[in-house]
Amino acid sequence: MNPLVSVIMPAHQAEQTLAQSVHSVLAQSFADWELELVVDCKSTDGTLAIATELAGRDKRLRVIRNLPEGGCAYNRNAAMAQARGRHLAFLDSDDLWHPLKLERQLAAIHHREAALSCTGYGWMNSNGHLLDTVILPPREVTREKLLWRNSMGCLTVMLDRQRFAQPRFINELHEDYILWLELTRNSPALGLGENLATYRLSPSSRSGNKRRAAIQHWRILRHHAGLPLATSLLRFAGYCISSLVPRLR
Repeated sequence: MNPLVSVIMPAHQAEQTLAQSVHSVLAQSFADWELELVVDCKSTDGTLAIATELAGRDKRLRVIRNLPEGGCAYNRNAAMAQARGRHLAFLDSDDLWHPLKLERQLAAIHHREAALSCTGYGWMNSNGHLLDTVILPPREVTREKLLWRNSMGCLTVMLDRQRFAQPRFINELHEDYILWLELTRNSPALGLGENLATYRLSPSSRSGNKRRAAIQHWRILRHHAGLPLATSLLRFAGYCISSLVPRLR
């Protein structure tokens, strides 16, 4: 029997954090899941060895390796193509889930018959110390609201594969945000106002370069969302403010 939830986890140079991230999945109160763990082909540290050892302890873990290309978007797409669950959930190899994350989210999804959902999440620094910042999505995450601020943390998103035809990430910075904008074109996502995950801040991450991230956000507003110049300027100003305020707390 196929699992209800397929957890998608790309891993690159993750030997320091991978085991903790995987254990946060193993600790879920909801147990009907599979973990598609993709080890990036360009990873040169002990990530593959750790992933293989963890998979040997639990048959719900499957390691995908030796793919011809690397990169987060490519690896996520490859894992989704092999996933068997009705629902897809996403967790990177340095982030964490609260033990009740899947249980609470699935209950809300089934109650509201939602095709797409997200939860709140907190921040921790690169050393794993929890910070005061918590991002909580609105109860209804519309595309219009997303164009002001991306409140859908990738580590919290769950989507129903029966309601979306072959969702895919494109190989660009903020590929998750681009996909959420596409998936919410016709209906909003359900937002759960509970802190059920923890995002690890990392200066070496692709989004750690704030100048590069800001330039890409502008491109998304203008080219992917197709907003007029004046509207894009207004939304971009909102993005800059919302990105700066949590870091000043």
